[in-house]
Amino acid sequence: MKLSILANPSAGGGHAYNSIQRYISRWPHPDWEVEVLTTQNPMHAGSLALELLRNPPDILAVCGGDGTINEVASKIPNPPFPVAILPAGTANVVARELGLPIDPVRALQMALRRTVQRVDLGEIGPGSRRRFLFVAGIGFDAYVVSSVNSGFKARLGMAAYAVAIIRCLQSYSFPEFNVIVGDQTFAATSCLACNSRGYGGGLLFCPNADMGDGLLDILILEGQHRFGLAYFLFQAWRGKPRVCGWAHRLQAKNMRLEGSADVMVQADGELIGRLPLEIRLLDSRFPLIIP
Repeated sequence: MKLSILANPSAGGGHAYNSIQRYISRWPHPDWEVEVLTTQNPMHAGSLALELLRNPPDILAVCGGDGTINEVASKIPNPPFPVAILPAGTANVVARELGLPIDPVRALQMALRRTVQRVDLGEIGPGSRRRFLFVAGIGFDAYVVSSVNSGFKARLGMAAYAVAIIRCLQSYSFPEFNVIVGDQTFAATSCLACNSRGYGGGLLFCPNADMGDGLLDILILEGQHRFGLAYFLFQAWRGKPRVCGWAHRLQAKNMRLEGSADVMVQADGELIGRLPLEIRLLDSRFPLIIP
């Protein structure tokens, strides 16, 4: 049997990649032929995954952060092989959501047992479509992602996002945009389309989200509430999503967002573009190996 490991050698400072390389040097699984493909630049992971379609492995293991996994899912949303996650990033949201070992070697050992679950994928369009496994963020959320200092992120990990949130709460102008869900229209200043409960840093925004229920859990925030938003985020960090008049939670399979091109969009923690856009859910599409 064949195992392909697609690795981002710089993710998480390279510690996971080095651990996997040491494990491969004393490879204890004679029934498995293993190859390692390393990314050279952003979006290279998706290209490498596409090349594997010519001669599919029995398992593709992705050693990287949520952004690396997102690249694979975006390029091959319905792969002919199951995908295993070997956590190597800062947040590792998808791995934590699925209950995977955070140690990459333990995750690899578990992957070889091949217990597969097909999970939903979010899809962002039109045009060149981008997918997401756990969240798409529009407005303030994406602005924070764009503001994270890469040097701080390498040194401080998730604390770099806390620093960015504090700065963005002071500087963000809260431009409004329209969120259309069914026959309802909301004037929003921030919006999350969640496919999972998990979010970076342990924040809990959509407690009913499920990667296998065939629905997006949508959080819409209205108005400009700097201090209120700070408390909203603090409560989410405590695992107690706040209920208030300017926050709306609903479920749907499709949504549309219209507004200024100044409004940013992120998917799985990576900045991907600006408004306008559409989001829909692809049911039970992506085969992930789970515990």
